[in-house]
Amino acid sequence: MDKNAHFDIEALAMLEEIMEDEFSELIQVFIIDSDPRVPAMQSAFDERNALLLKEIAHSFKGASSNLSALPLAEVCFNIEQKARDVDFDGIQSLISETDVEYQSVKTILLSLIK
Repeated sequence: MDKNAHFDIEALAMLEEIMEDEFSELIQVFIIDSDPRVPAMQSAFDERNALLLKEIAHSFKGASSNLSALPLAEVCFNIEQKARDVDFDGIQSLISETDVEYQSVKTILLSLIK
C-alpha cells in the first residue's frame, strides 16, 4: 500500500521521530478512538442528525490531521461542511469514502508498529 497516497510522509516521519517509543501508543489510541467513528457517522446520517454528524466528522478530521492522514482529514472536512449546511445530498458516498480511506490508513499505521 502506498503511504504517499494516504499521508504527508515527511510530517508522519517527523511525528514518529518526535514521539519515539510513544509513537506506537499514539497509533493504538488513534485506532481505538477511530474504529467507532465511521459507524457513528453512518448512524447520525441515517437519523439525519446533522449536528452529531458534524461533530463526529470534525473530531475525526482533527485526529486524522494530527497523524498527517490528510486525505482522510479532507473527506471528513467535506462531511463536516455538508452537515453544517444540513445538506445530506452526497453524504452517503462521502461516508463510504471515509470508511475506505480509514481502512487504508489503519492498515498502514498498524504496519508501522509491528
